[in-house]
Amino acid sequence: MSPVSSTTPLWIAARILVRAYSEDFFQHWAKVAKNFEAEEIHDLRVASRRLREGLALFQPCFPEKGLARIGKQVKRVTGILGDLRNTDESFLFFAALEPEEREQADAEVRGMLAHLEKERQAARQRLEKEMRALRAGPLKSALGAALDKPRLFGNAKVDPFLELSPFADGAIADRARPLAELRPQALHEENAGAQHQLRIAVKRMRYRLEILEPLFKSRFPELHRALREYQEVLGKLHDLDVFAQMVLDRIPEGTGQQSLLRVISARRSRLFASFVKMIDSFPVDTIGARARSSL
Repeated sequence: MSPVSSTTPLWIAARILVRAYSEDFFQHWAKVAKNFEAEEIHDLRVASRRLREGLALFQPCFPEKGLARIGKQVKRVTGILGDLRNTDESFLFFAALEPEEREQADAEVRGMLAHLEKERQAARQRLEKEMRALRAGPLKSALGAALDKPRLFGNAKVDPFLELSPFADGAIADRARPLAELRPQALHEENAGAQHQLRIAVKRMRYRLEILEPLFKSRFPELHRALREYQEVLGKLHDLDVFAQMVLDRIPEGTGQQSLLRVISARRSRLFASFVKMIDSFPVDTIGARARSSL
């Protein structure tokens, strides 16, 4: 049985849920500090994003600067982990190109991979150094102290004694708004900026629903699956945009550069078609309303 329910007072639910996700975050941090394995690094990055969403969600229940300051420190961890992820993904993409895709740019791809391998090693060394310089203990203590000081009286932002369910309804509506606003722009294939912003909005909605999962009477698996699928396809679109820019920045103009850009463009068009099909079958701008009706 979940420790929170739809009738749990908001301030109590906030302490329970943020504490749970903070424990998950620090457990993954400890594992990364031991071996720096790729899977653990990925899990810590996800845990850091989920904790940040929890801090943002329940920040009104606590003194104004407490959780915001802690959120910035958690975001720093997310950022440190991001450099290695980006170089890893870039290396894996160019290494996995089909022979016919790199036929006219084989020398350029081999050169790109050599540079990326060096960057991967440097990023891993930098990550290990920066993570060892960070100290989990003080951050954990600061978060625990903040959670022990809920703002119960004189709170102008939220009623801390409100039941969790109506608060969750409004919180989901807040995260649903950008999904609706960005959908029309993201459906223009050339609007990579809107697609990137939609990806961020989808991630935030996903983490918010994960935090509020104990309140769902139905539909959570369906909604969660849809958000993960959107996140995956939009993330791959963004990665392809990054790879295209790398080709422009790192490979001289000529046959090799143009060949790789055509390969990336073709892949992006196929992926965008998949995104459009997803919009048609499970519109992203309906996820918020579906989630709210399932509370």
